[in-house]
Amino acid sequence: MTTQSSAQSVISAEANPTVARQPDGLGKRVGEVAEITVLFDAKPGGAERFRQNGAKIQDDAFQYERLVGTVHDFRVTFINNDTQIIGAVTYDGDFKPYLADIFANAGPWFDEMFEGVVEGYPGAAAPNIVDWLATKIVEADMWYASNPTMTVEDTAKAQKVTQAFNALLDTASG
Repeated sequence: MTTQSSAQSVISAEANPTVARQPDGLGKRVGEVAEITVLFDAKPGGAERFRQNGAKIQDDAFQYERLVGTVHDFRVTFINNDTQIIGAVTYDGDFKPYLADIFANAGPWFDEMFEGVVEGYPGAAAPNIVDWLATKIVEADMWYASNPTMTVEDTAKAQKVTQAFNALLDTASG
């Protein structure tokens, strides 16, 4: 068990940011970071189809998420004996621009993942895709973001600075 001094245990409002609903849509938001959780019904055999393509879907994640550029993490999980699917994402920014961005930049990837897998999936290019998806969103009852003021871009910059600093230290000590 760790004990903290009274100075350490005092938490300022800045250190304990407010989690609220997205101002322009569904999901939670804190600082620069937001979340969406979706619950889909799986088609019979959908989980098997998804898993057969799993290696390609995983490899393609890096390409498509770089195109989007605002995703901290994204996961897809089959539950209830493969009859339902949870999709959960943490991303930067507002709800509506994020949805427009993912379908504009990663539409083929979503089709690769969900066509033949998710009941009623209309396809990423369908004019009603955002409205359809909104009916599948389940709002988180609790959500935590470890770095709510750090965007994906901020994180990438911080990693580059850390790498450069470590290289400098290695050069100086070697």
